[in-house]
Amino acid sequence: MEAPLATAQPRETGIDAVASATRRLIDAITRAGEAVDADANRIVADLDALTARIDAHAPDLSERIATMWRQPGPGRFDPAGGTENPLSPPVALWVEPDGSLRGEVTLRLAFQGPPGHVHGGTSAMLMDHALGIANARAGYAAVTVGLDISFRAAIPIGSTITILARHDGRDGRKVRSSGELRVGDLTCVTATGTFVLMDDPSTREKFRRPSREQA
Repeated sequence: MEAPLATAQPRETGIDAVASATRRLIDAITRAGEAVDADANRIVADLDALTARIDAHAPDLSERIATMWRQPGPGRFDPAGGTENPLSPPVALWVEPDGSLRGEVTLRLAFQGPPGHVHGGTSAMLMDHALGIANARAGYAAVTVGLDISFRAAIPIGSTITILARHDGRDGRKVRSSGELRVGDLTCVTATGTFVLMDDPSTREKFRRPSREQA
């Protein structure tokens, strides 16, 4: 039996397809570097025209945010796995029989930090994302208040990264989870997270949506 998907299922049409194509564009630009200088003016003009075409469809910011949060299921707009977000690496997480999460992702050159290796901030983002989903799958919608992360080994760009995450328990309004990033049998990053429940009154106030006039 196939493991259930804990993240959004990518679509081959619509905004998901546009986001996927934009990821390919970002990868091409990053790999080309100064090699595009000779053709830069024409490329910029083409991209500006395309941007104007897309922007003509865009609602104002407050309306777009409201639309995003009306969508059911996993966030399709998340920067660490959202299928609609062109900045997001294509992360997919599945639910294991014990309730933990497992996934894989390959990060391209745009996510480089040290020469030839993944930026530590990207690793932290992947861990934060996976730990939050592990909590949500356990029934706890919560936001991060602490992330303790250890970088044990550098992750090469282009390698297949295995993501592991599990919900560890709840203590009052706080929720805890932990996980790791592996390349093959090598554990490269470990993390433990502390989260606060979204239905806590103080948390709700912090994330109160601004009115249209405030936006």
